Amino acid sequence: MKQLVHYYNQHEDFITWVKEHNINNSDKLLIEINYSSSDQNRLKELLENLKKVFPDATIVGMQSFTSFINHRVTDLNTQPIISIIEFETSSISSLVLDLNKNYIKGQEQTPDFVAIEKYLQADTKALEILSSYNEHNTATYMNKLGLEFSHLKIFGGGATNKEYNSKNSFIFHNGTIYNKAIILIFMHGEHLNIELFKSFDWKPISKKKKITKIDNSNIMTIDKSPALDIYRKYFPNIEKDPSVFLQVPLYISKNNISYTVNILESNFSNQSVITTQELHEDDIVQLSIGNYNAMMNRIQEIYSFLSNTPAQALWIGACISYEYGFRIPIIHYISNIKDNNHIFGYSTIQEYFNAENQPNTSHNHTFIMAAISESTTSYIELKEFTDKNITPFEIANKNLYSIMHKTANELNLLTENLENMVNQRTKQLETLNKELQIKINNAVRKEKRQNAIMNQQSRLASMGEILENIAHQWRQPLNTVSWMMNDAIIKAKLGKEDEIDLEDLAKKVNNSVQFLSDTIEDFRRFVDHSDLAQTFNIKKVINSTILLIKETLVKSNIQIELDCANDIKYKGFENDLKHVIMNLINNARDAFEEKKIRNGLIYIRVYHEKDELIIAVRDNAGGIPKPILKNIFEPYFTTKHKTKGTGLGLYMSKNMIERVQGSIEAVSIINKKTTFIIRLPDKGALPSK
Repeated sequence: MKQLVHYYNQHEDFITWVKEHNINNSDKLLIEINYSSSDQNRLKELLENLKKVFPDATIVGMQSFTSFINHRVTDLNTQPIISIIEFETSSISSLVLDLNKNYIKGQEQTPDFVAIEKYLQADTKALEILSSYNEHNTATYMNKLGLEFSHLKIFGGGATNKEYNSKNSFIFHNGTIYNKAIILIFMHGEHLNIELFKSFDWKPISKKKKITKIDNSNIMTIDKSPALDIYRKYFPNIEKDPSVFLQVPLYISKNNISYTVNILESNFSNQSVITTQELHEDDIVQLSIGNYNAMMNRIQEIYSFLSNTPAQALWIGACISYEYGFRIPIIHYISNIKDNNHIFGYSTIQEYFNAENQPNTSHNHTFIMAAISESTTSYIELKEFTDKNITPFEIANKNLYSIMHKTANELNLLTENLENMVNQRTKQLETLNKELQIKINNAVRKEKRQNAIMNQQSRLASMGEILENIAHQWRQPLNTVSWMMNDAIIKAKLGKEDEIDLEDLAKKVNNSVQFLSDTIEDFRRFVDHSDLAQTFNIKKVINSTILLIKETLVKSNIQIELDCANDIKYKGFENDLKHVIMNLINNARDAFEEKKIRNGLIYIRVYHEKDELIIAVRDNAGGIPKPILKNIFEPYFTTKHKTKGTGLGLYMSKNMIERVQGSIEAVSIINKKTTFIIRLPDKGALPSK
């Protein structure tokens, strides 16, 4: 595995460089481009040329505010920078989520996990994400991706241009440019390893304030004052200098986790601010700035990380908020890397990475680095570490920021002490009413307890009535038949045969028997076998199958969601499909019960894809372990107790689907979800040979 970086100018020079480094076309090439210009015509020409030279490679990239060139950081560069990673034993695959296809302004986008999970392999290790979807719901979207694929190492970022306008930025994938899309790059390999270095170097500088009114990501008021006041107190000319929002994000500490939230835009008409992360009322926020001391102290940490972490390629992401005012620390971070071929990355509007005990994947942190390797003995070559490059100017900067932070802390502490005194006076007043409040609470509690007992009795009575009604539906026709027959027998014994209307008796008995027969017929039709393919409505068939086992699902508190158009019809064997659907539902139900999962959900989606009809059945019953997954369709294979399973269910389901030239497969992530995907040919079942 190797990584090479080229500063692109003329295509002829690039071709010469490629030949000099013996880079050959391969599907194991990941070509990534830092594109700092807004000239899309030039980009299209570049992508066309690259595709001619490397038709099998994965070519991706995005706009970036700055570039890394010769161990320096610059926002003056307009030339593309190309990183080529050539894997040896690993492989890559990529997916574009084009949000223009189903985008509705103001509505939150939801990842199609069924489609994404198809790209996962047994040896998938990492997921790189590049996004031009830098709007209010970006963070929510990325956090959902991060939670779903938390077993992978995730890194990446959001594009931004020279004007800091993330809405007009773009990403690109294999020749196509997207202005509202997300690129997912999956990295697979048994020997592949990715380690992440993350730094969070923001420091709060203002008084703690509470969000008092918010609409999604639009903060209206903070401490019941217009949200912009928190900035205007320190930056009176903020209307003329909105770049302050980049340099001074909001700082939040919640659930023992600290993070910052970038201000995406402001509304000066109603004095509100719009954030890239969704916050909530009662969240405590402060203004923050980059902690220069902490940043400079990271130099030794990053050197130690690279010295002790196997790596053959590096990917760097620097937060534009962080980089904008603190470029010097970044230069020091990369100055110890000996070879330019391992210095590649972007300045991003948001960084994407996951970490233990961190619920979010979308961040406004400071600096991330991904170390990628196929070898446990290969390390990035470094220059000898020394702090002699720290100039008096940088030392003065550290001292200045140290004084500023210390002063801010002292002012905040003084403010908090004053607030504590006010709080103590308030508590004294509250104590005067405490005993009275306790008495009121006890009385209310007693009344609520009595109401709860009455409600419980009412529920039990209702349940008894429901059970009685159900039993009555079955008992009534039997009682009717029994009564009529006994009446006829008594009349016959008394010699009153002429009073017996046999025709009327037969009719009434037949009606009662027919009711029972119809119930039996519903089940008989379910198990009926036919060799003749017939056209039927998919949604009706699935709904009728669900009704047959509805009571067991209700009993286990399992919900089924069916996403299927009303007009989808299919020519095949109706009862075969019923058996398969019921099998999958019953298996999911057993898994819910075995793992004691409450509020189980089975989601069934039916849709067309190319020339196939797809039926996807997904459950959140915890997933199937990898060693078992490969055997589940074998006959007599079961993990259940012999009283619950024979091991023939999925085997027979597979045979029924293959009977119409279809296929069934299972995709499962341990401790997550299992999806069974049924593929049926749109042309329907072919005649039996």
